[in-house]
Amino acid sequence: MQSLSSKENYFIGLALANSSSYDSSICVLDRNSNIVLLDKFYFAQDIDFFFENSPYVSKSAICASVPYDNKLLDGKWRIHSKNYKSLGNYFKVNKNDWTNRISKRCADTLKKLKEQNIKIIRADINQLRQAYGLCSHYLSRTSIDCKNLQTSLKIKYNFNQMPENMLPASALEAIICAMFSLEYANNIQTNTMFEVDDIPVLARNLFS
Repeated sequence: MQSLSSKENYFIGLALANSSSYDSSICVLDRNSNIVLLDKFYFAQDIDFFFENSPYVSKSAICASVPYDNKLLDGKWRIHSKNYKSLGNYFKVNKNDWTNRISKRCADTLKKLKEQNIKIIRADINQLRQAYGLCSHYLSRTSIDCKNLQTSLKIKYNFNQMPENMLPASALEAIICAMFSLEYANNIQTNTMFEVDDIPVLARNLFS
């Protein structure tokens, strides 16, 4: 996969977790799909610091994954959410915005990047894995799934510079996001699924 028409020199993938309890990762690819940087973060402030100070950002295209908000908000919701128990009239349907399925983590950081006229998109990591032919029959993010994904990236997409030891799941997902940002910058065919804070969430064509 090589850059042909884009003006950007770097392509950044951000695999974003929905909270600081889980790791997020950033991958930077150059125009020849070589891994320039691969790093792991936990706190949103550290991610913000990277985008404010990294020399790669100003000449890059960025793809950030969309984390899903899987929090159960309070004990009452845990009780009433059970699929065999109907909701009473006294239960407010959208209490605490529980119907929102998308986490807004790092939304301000991504918005600032867009305001700087940096090419930025978002993506669903599961859709990208399917589109790149990187799905497996194993439970997502288990050790065997990550081993299969890392081996597939090496063999199918020539990421031979990856270490022999197992990379974190978020690092592998960040590589996939960076691959998509490179292709998007070179006008690959995509479909818009929805938007998050005016940033499109794109789907890669399965046959691209």
